[in-house]
Amino acid sequence: MSDSDPTGMSVASSPSWFLILMSAPVVVGFLWFGRDFLIPLAVTGLIFILSSAIVDRICSLRVFGRSPPRWLANILAGFIVIFAFLFLGTAVSGTADELVEAMPRYEERLADIHAQLNSVFGGRLAEGLGSVVERLDLGNLVAAILGQLGGGVSMVVLIVLYLAFLISERAAWVAKLPRFSATAEGAVRTKRVMNRIAEGVKGYMWVNAVTSAMSGTVAYLIFRWVGLDFAELLAVIVFVVGFIPNIGAFIGVFLPASLALLQFDSFTPFLIVLLGYGGADQFISNLITPAMQGKSLNLSTFMVMVSLTFWGTLWGGIGAFLSTPMMVVALVVCAEIPSMRWMAVLLSSDGDLGFLESGAPDDEHASPYPP
Repeated sequence: MSDSDPTGMSVASSPSWFLILMSAPVVVGFLWFGRDFLIPLAVTGLIFILSSAIVDRICSLRVFGRSPPRWLANILAGFIVIFAFLFLGTAVSGTADELVEAMPRYEERLADIHAQLNSVFGGRLAEGLGSVVERLDLGNLVAAILGQLGGGVSMVVLIVLYLAFLISERAAWVAKLPRFSATAEGAVRTKRVMNRIAEGVKGYMWVNAVTSAMSGTVAYLIFRWVGLDFAELLAVIVFVVGFIPNIGAFIGVFLPASLALLQFDSFTPFLIVLLGYGGADQFISNLITPAMQGKSLNLSTFMVMVSLTFWGTLWGGIGAFLSTPMMVVALVVCAEIPSMRWMAVLLSSDGDLGFLESGAPDDEHASPYPP
């Protein structure tokens, strides 16, 4: 008795729980020790899928009754991605010096807040808050932030190089992936799995890119209006954390609201950022995003949090960013392996995997090997 994997290769019959127990430590160790190498590749793949979603949307547009040719859509999508990276680099490049210059003002404001809390609350509460403030070393915090920014810039350069070569070989990769299988049946199955993964991740990335861009735009306008420092960088952070499920919205509101509290002597800008941007973000998250996304992914909210914790523990903030796409990949692959189908049911919201059957276009009778 044997099961088949998505590539059509035979796998000797063994208890699935035994295989999972034996392979899980190896996989986790590989992800942990190889994270410096794997993270840029994973981000590159995700951005590549997002660029493919942009190409699909451009091709679906009708201009004077005609759709743009695919080669033009590829060029436009490439320009959009490059512009996004240039904007990210511009927002980050001047942050270091500005942050160092602003530190004395923030430390003075932090001391003022401590004094105000002491005058209002007094007693042990003020002492406890004061001890927290005293232990908060803004200098070390800024050094850590600058270190992360420096590492992020070098990673962005590597991702851009990866992405340029991957886009140039887009057609070759599409043609050779099904050839990983030794049989025609396995190639058809591999093609189907790849199509379903691509469609699921593209749908997730497109919806989150649009809604995160909305949140980032609203945030930038509000931050500029109140005169918040680092408005461009904070808007970029709002856009990025929009891809992190559940806690991303909290991070996107907490960071600018905290900065407004440190920057201004009045609490009015803090309340504008907290209530103005926070309310707009909740409107986008609770009304616009569900209307665009619908039930297409059918992911369990609890398992999304488990995936967020797992990938965040292994790969940090970038792991949190990648957690949901990784979960989509795991769900589709597990659904195709009979012995792992229970895992796909566990990851899904209601246990119904029927959406996978119609989720991605594929042709069982088409040749698996493109010319």
